[in-house]
Amino acid sequence: MNPPPHPGLASLLTLHLGSDRDAAPSTPPQELASPLPEDLENLDDISVENDLDTHVDEEPDILEYTAETHPSRIDDIRLTQEFIDALKRASLDDDNFDPADLERLRHPPQEPLNITDPDLRLSLDIFLAVSNASEQTYHAVRAALLRYNPECGILSYHDIKRQVAELSGIVPLLHHMCINTCIAYTGPFRDLETCPICHEPRYEQLKPHLKIPRQEFHTIPIGPQLQALWRTTEGATSARYRARCTEQILKELSHSHGVMEAWEDIYHGKDYLDAVQDGKIGPNDMVLLFSIDGAQLYEKKASDCWIYIWILLDHSPDLRYKKKHVFPGGFIPGPSKPKNLDSFIFPGFHHLAALQNEGLSIWDAALNLIILSFLFLIFGTADTPAMSILSGTVGHTGAQGCRLYCPMRGRHKPGAPQYYPARLKPDEYNVVGCDHEDYSLRQIDQNYPSSEETEERYKKNLAYVSASQNQAEYKRRRLETGICKPSIFSGLPRNLGIPRCFPADLMHLVSLNLTELLIGLWRGTLDGHATDWEWATLKGATWQNHGKSIAAATPYLPGSFDRPPRNPAEKMSSGYKAWEFLMYIFGLAPTLLYGVLPDKYWKNFCKLVYGIRIIQQRRITAAQLRSAHTMLVEFLEEYEIIYYQRKVSRIHFCRQSIHAIGHLVREVIRVGPAAYVTQWPMERMIGDLGSEIRQHSNPFANLSQRGVRRAQVNALKAMIPDLDPDQNHLPRGAQDLGDGYVLLRAVDTCARSVRPCEGDAIKRYFRSIGGVIQDDTRHIQVTRWARLQLPNGQIGRAAWKEKLKPLEQVRMARNVKVEINGQLQFGEVQFYFKILVHNEERGLALLSLYTRPDNTLLQMSSNTVYSCQYRGDEGLIVVEVKAITAIVAIIPHKIRLPTALVANEPIEEHALEDRYFVVEKPGLDVAEMGGVVEEVEEDD
Repeated sequence: MNPPPHPGLASLLTLHLGSDRDAAPSTPPQELASPLPEDLENLDDISVENDLDTHVDEEPDILEYTAETHPSRIDDIRLTQEFIDALKRASLDDDNFDPADLERLRHPPQEPLNITDPDLRLSLDIFLAVSNASEQTYHAVRAALLRYNPECGILSYHDIKRQVAELSGIVPLLHHMCINTCIAYTGPFRDLETCPICHEPRYEQLKPHLKIPRQEFHTIPIGPQLQALWRTTEGATSARYRARCTEQILKELSHSHGVMEAWEDIYHGKDYLDAVQDGKIGPNDMVLLFSIDGAQLYEKKASDCWIYIWILLDHSPDLRYKKKHVFPGGFIPGPSKPKNLDSFIFPGFHHLAALQNEGLSIWDAALNLIILSFLFLIFGTADTPAMSILSGTVGHTGAQGCRLYCPMRGRHKPGAPQYYPARLKPDEYNVVGCDHEDYSLRQIDQNYPSSEETEERYKKNLAYVSASQNQAEYKRRRLETGICKPSIFSGLPRNLGIPRCFPADLMHLVSLNLTELLIGLWRGTLDGHATDWEWATLKGATWQNHGKSIAAATPYLPGSFDRPPRNPAEKMSSGYKAWEFLMYIFGLAPTLLYGVLPDKYWKNFCKLVYGIRIIQQRRITAAQLRSAHTMLVEFLEEYEIIYYQRKVSRIHFCRQSIHAIGHLVREVIRVGPAAYVTQWPMERMIGDLGSEIRQHSNPFANLSQRGVRRAQVNALKAMIPDLDPDQNHLPRGAQDLGDGYVLLRAVDTCARSVRPCEGDAIKRYFRSIGGVIQDDTRHIQVTRWARLQLPNGQIGRAAWKEKLKPLEQVRMARNVKVEINGQLQFGEVQFYFKILVHNEERGLALLSLYTRPDNTLLQMSSNTVYSCQYRGDEGLIVVEVKAITAIVAIIPHKIRLPTALVANEPIEEHALEDRYFVVEKPGLDVAEMGGVVEEVEEDD
């Protein structure tokens, strides 16, 4: 028996939060809370202070309300209870499977899938090759082949579609729905013939006796999709990655006495490891993440719909987020918003619950055995509005509006309905129920509730709300607890528990919600008296010039940085994307707002950037987590003081997006790095399937059909790997250097002499590895290469070729981050080349290193602004290509540097000078995990 993995998870982080660090000069000392103790105590031993509890009424601890034993008198609660009870008793016999499909699900084939019929294979190859084209394209290819050879047995389009469904085992489940998307006729609605909300009929009225549904939606069962993964040895081995990693993590923790050195996956999260230790997740089980989001299919047309997906967390991070391993789950047509979302996701959840009750039979090709796998739903993700529906809570506008169900209570303006999580009590404020004293972030940190305590509090509060005797009592208790109804997730027999299965969503929080708030403040466009906002400097000519500086960075952002942010002064109201906001605010803005925002606001912003950049990482060390926590807490403490200033009129500055920042470090400890549970895979699925729509007269149905085809094709490719040839094949002339590094053309046709200064750098390198140069006067000749592919999928270029193009035609990719003697530095690649050392071929790069950053600016910016100078030939150095860790953007800017600091304030400034600042791609690891890499062209 392994020892408990986390005897005291919080003790892993000795968080020194500022007792020895000065706050921003503008912060009155009396406003800051007492410093956090040297060591946080064991989370499991911490209880929430009474003054943080949400209600004090003494009620019986009825923790299990059901529609049968304790039916609620509140309609919404009773209805959800019926869905939950149906999930608890779910059986595959109730899933409306065809008998043959059900038999296959319960007794899967016990051999690899082989296609020996050449006509079928030809038809399948063509079907897959034109999968993203129209049906007419397949007909045209088929007709051409038949003209060439009338004896060709190529299948018709209808027949190959039927074969794909049969071979893959993926058959969608169809259910009726309200024509206005109010409800789906599932669960307690299944026998209705009229929508209980809009009263529209369920069936076509011209021929009512035929019972033709007016609208249907597709659900794609997860069971057959998972079975397909195990039909090859390679697939079965990949699906056991989680089990292997978990075993290794538990061994490491037993040797380190439970101390976690770094968080690298959800497997390092406390809640996951606790579930493993408690026997809730076994080595043969599979762990799933559910994600749902809305999509607008057309920019200027009412075209909203909803999609949900499943992600198998048993795969390695490099696989699980790729297009072929993300499983479509269901499609909800629009354009109206679902009035009862539970009824639409119920079929997919019912199927999952049935598999959790019975187990999923899988043929493991690696072991040649039938195994029984019990699926475990560990996380559910959604944006904030959808999350409140899934979790059954009041949402971000309520008094208990925290997504993570923390005990902090909000405040509202007198007479206004919306609550805001203002930590500091406003001056001269006596609103009943909101006039509690200040919340101390550091005091809360000391009393931070464990997952178990939060779940127990949630259960008691849910029972309290469910026991309401009438609507008036229900509204009062809902206000006290922040709970509207049970969560449909609680009906699943195997899940992480409510609300702990709902993690923070970094994508919406950082890329949309936070950026909207900050830009609104700096532009003075939030509701309020912006005339007295000293921080609202992005106005008029300043805003226009700032926007131009953002757009001017485009040529310096490598192609691997995806879509560059457009000029926000011109395009922010024209569909500015989440990725653009992320790159703009957390990549470019820290440097480009220096001297634009007043210093204390700029410094406060930089602390936020520092913490978020760490939280976005795929691997986070304990030391990094400590420093991120320090910066984020300081940002939060200062934010309310310098912006909100305890003014009732500004209470709306304290949004849930600000409050959520305080949870991010604890969430890493609880669930692992946030990069693994974001909505980015969902966003990519929406974009991919949306781009495949061909029938614009009925886009919702076409989208569903594309989703079904995606699931079927992915299953076939999993079972027959040669249907999906390696997309990472090397182009003509490429040289594989090992470990994921590949030299790519263009390349010199022969060795050529380099400039004397370049030759001197090459000689210095040669001597540093013990080489002897016989004739020091001889010119150095090398064969230059123009590009290098890195293990993360980025493609670096070289000044040798890139400088031949005009700036407006370039997405500069010649600047790199490189590790030299254990230190990270930045340089411009002149060219790549190879040499032979002791019969071993080495790939090398000639760099021009930039200077070290200006230390004063680096310190002022909390290590977020790396401003350096270009050294040209003076900085030439040769490094091995495997020392290059990433392609970065290095962007020119003009700045007046401070000469020195006193109390973290500049005492004077230099004259305006030309410098360069470094930007690393935010979320590079996330893009890499999702398979978003640069296309490798055959030549430059």
